[in-house]
Amino acid sequence: MPFRLPSIHWRLISAALLALAAAACGGGGGSAEAPAKEHENTAIDTAGRLALTEDAAATLRLYDLDGSRTEASMALANVPSAVYASPGGRYALAVQRAQDTVQIADGGIWQEDHGDHLHDYKSAPSLLALRINGPQPTHYDDRAGQATFFMDGRATTTPQQPSSAVLFSDASIARGTVLASLTLASAMHGFAEPNGSHLVASYRDPAVTGSPVNQVEIYRRDGAAYSLVQRLDPLCPGMHGSYTRGNTTVAGCSDGALLTQPDGAAFAASKIAAASGISTIAGHARVARFVGIGNTGTPSTTKFFDIDPATRTATPISISGWGEGRLRRAHGFDRNGRYLLVLDDLGTLYVLEPTASGWTTRKAIAGAVPVMPAAAPFPAFAANGARNEVYLTDPVARQLVAIDVDKLEVGRRLQLDFKPSYAAWLGINR
Repeated sequence: MPFRLPSIHWRLISAALLALAAAACGGGGGSAEAPAKEHENTAIDTAGRLALTEDAAATLRLYDLDGSRTEASMALANVPSAVYASPGGRYALAVQRAQDTVQIADGGIWQEDHGDHLHDYKSAPSLLALRINGPQPTHYDDRAGQATFFMDGRATTTPQQPSSAVLFSDASIARGTVLASLTLASAMHGFAEPNGSHLVASYRDPAVTGSPVNQVEIYRRDGAAYSLVQRLDPLCPGMHGSYTRGNTTVAGCSDGALLTQPDGAAFAASKIAAASGISTIAGHARVARFVGIGNTGTPSTTKFFDIDPATRTATPISISGWGEGRLRRAHGFDRNGRYLLVLDDLGTLYVLEPTASGWTTRKAIAGAVPVMPAAAPFPAFAANGARNEVYLTDPVARQLVAIDVDKLEVGRRLQLDFKPSYAAWLGINR
């Protein structure tokens, strides 16, 4: 049967609708004093919540960081393969790759712009009926208030299920819709990076069986659909991993990285050579450069590169204390982009600080995760958007490790009654 575009199904239970209606500002009726009362507590001091999954369980937990407790446990349809925060931080996106679906939970903390003021809300979490469906949702890219899921598709089915991408935002989730969707010509393990009104998407030749994913295409959004603008010539062998900052997209290659930027009315791509392959790109909206990450050598060792789009160079980053055989298990920036934090396979957390010309090792926190697991699930990283705090899950100790970003030390260890696997922070970014 023919492949169908990813579908969106929406049903809000009446209780959720009533809760939203009751919370909304400017509701009609009441005395002359009512509007003033409605706007008395428009700002909420909250650290937010963590969306946590349990190893090998079809369960999503919403952990309230204000009360240090599990606020809600939700039964999912399947064991999740990942969990992410929506672009605005309100919703948890529980990916179930093998079952071709993403379930969505309302974390219960959000902010609305009411024109003359920003209004904060905090309510009980809830699991929505809305799902994002498509063949093998895999890569998630969240940029500037909008996000995409890239569906890898399936090359071995008859007929083939080609790759596709779905663009959405917090506002579209609230409306029960997506913003746009795109179906590609072939199945692949790739990406589709939101880049303003465009998508920078991976490409493989559909006419050649087993052809590699090694180029990018540019698509322009036209309402709810996309149209192809151009395919860029530079080849990126082993293409994997991507990040977009502003209008610059960087993708990892087995021989370095591929830089894609607007060039007049069109786009242009150029190669950046590196000493070894790059398969992950890390970035932050407030950091002008990117970080390329990849494993190489014997014993396999994680290497890091400072990727400068201005000079189109990839310079090795030397992390003090990072020896041969060390592997990255988790990484991420703090909310302000002051530091990049990298956890190795021994449980040491390295804190890197961007400088004018590179990166310096500010601190190594030994034993951040005292006993590292020998196999997945490994610790997951999540940054708080409202506090100077980041979190690591500790599957062995069944804990959350909260790192104080100001002091660069473990601030607290929060006990859990389950073995955590994936984590995402939900709340209002400050």
